Amino acid sequence: MRKIFASLSVVLFIVLSCKKENRFIDENGNEFIKKGDELFIIPAKYEKAGKSYKVFIYNETLKDVSITKDLKIKPNQFKVIHMKDTDTLRFDIGVKFMFGDEYGLEVEDKKSQILGLGGEFLDKYGVPDEAEWAFVIVPPGEG
Repeated sequence: MRKIFASLSVVLFIVLSCKKENRFIDENGNEFIKKGDELFIIPAKYEKAGKSYKVFIYNETLKDVSITKDLKIKPNQFKVIHMKDTDTLRFDIGVKFMFGDEYGLEVEDKKSQILGLGGEFLDKYGVPDEAEWAFVIVPPGEG
């Protein structure tokens, strides 16, 4: 009898401690899974078509960041860059923005120097409404 009670207690504990999962798909086909306070995003497959996007990039470091010899972002300034889905942006700090073969805009950031922006931070950094993506360049290890 004790074993049955202990087993039922464990099963009851597991069932009651499980977080409810909510799933939904947005208008772009991305699947969102909300489980408790966590949100998981499964992006829709992306097909490159030469479409242009606006990417907001704010430099929160103490040094200029160069994308090309003519395009630099000074400290505490931003640029909105028009980027085609067939382009790749290579920064002199080792960061790369590109459109992947399946999942849209991807960021290669081996030193953790890029933060993605959303919510209240869009207002804090003055992100224009027309920007489809927004990022902040931070010192290495803070991204």
